[in-house]
Amino acid sequence: MADSPKIKLNFRKSLGSFTLAVDCALEEKVSAFLGVSGSGKSTLLNCISGILTPDEGEIVFGDEILFASTSKINLPPEKRRFGYIFQEGYLFPHLTVAQNIRYGRPNSRKSSEAIDVLEISELLQRYPKQLSGGQRQRVAIARALAMEPRMLLMDEPLAALDGALKDRIIPYLHHVKDAFEIPILYVTHVFSEAMALADEAFLIADGEIMASGEPHGLLTAPSAMPIAQLTGVENILFLPGTISDEALGVTTLKIGNQSLVIPYTEIEVGESVAVAIRAEDIIISLEPNLPISARNMLRGTIQHLDVKRERTWLSILIEKQHLAVKITHSAREQLRLREGLEVYCVIKASAINRLWD
Repeated sequence: MADSPKIKLNFRKSLGSFTLAVDCALEEKVSAFLGVSGSGKSTLLNCISGILTPDEGEIVFGDEILFASTSKINLPPEKRRFGYIFQEGYLFPHLTVAQNIRYGRPNSRKSSEAIDVLEISELLQRYPKQLSGGQRQRVAIARALAMEPRMLLMDEPLAALDGALKDRIIPYLHHVKDAFEIPILYVTHVFSEAMALADEAFLIADGEIMASGEPHGLLTAPSAMPIAQLTGVENILFLPGTISDEALGVTTLKIGNQSLVIPYTEIEVGESVAVAIRAEDIIISLEPNLPISARNMLRGTIQHLDVKRERTWLSILIEKQHLAVKITHSAREQLRLREGLEVYCVIKASAINRLWD
């Protein structure tokens, strides 16, 4: 994380019967915390920002102690100078976009840069009610950047947006990451968002960090199955393109020595594409070359089988990629599935989605 402080977190915070206990260091430019609702993500952000006070421990930003229970240090939020971006944006409805952005720091040097990076100059004279959900969130991000924060805290900033709007906002988050030399802490329950933006990721469940690492490595490792079960994660694959045929409406990606056909997307040969496949959209077969309409039949080996109350989860190794697959118990029993068995993953091209451009 070039020229950006390391954030050290080692604290506990109890709220009723729930306890958040974290002990980690954030080393990269963008760190993501992933977890389901109630896992402790917002409590984490509120403790870092100073909105909540931990019960014990310490929070250190670079060489500066923000909180330390032993020495009774607890900087208030305004002295921590962190920008906080919420799901809804929370713009002032009676102020124009320009007034919202400059609220609190009218002479900010970063206002113009934020407006340019987020491409909102044409919105400056509008009021929040005249904006789309995606525009409101871009304005909220610009306002946070105009405050010249030392760090950005993002609390599920895309949660209120539909899929199409999320795809449009993610590139802007990339622009912010590239243009501003400040660390970003991003919390979400959607793994694809972390894959798109984060340099490191932490899986949080029941107030504890369960796993951490580079986002793609977390997902493709054999240990990815608990992540899939906890977050409802889609399989994320980064694959090079080989053929893109607009007339046929398909693009072919390379997965080792096998091929994956997806809906047509305009790419160059060899260009890597990030795609998502939901675990329940994969069908398991013991035989290849079935006479069905699904375009993809990938050969792999069951690396791990985990029987849960409602479904059976499989981790299947295809070349060097792991796929999380969710099937019924009856299907597992009928096919006599077991670890080490060679199977075929049948996937419709329409069930494969490109994540971002």
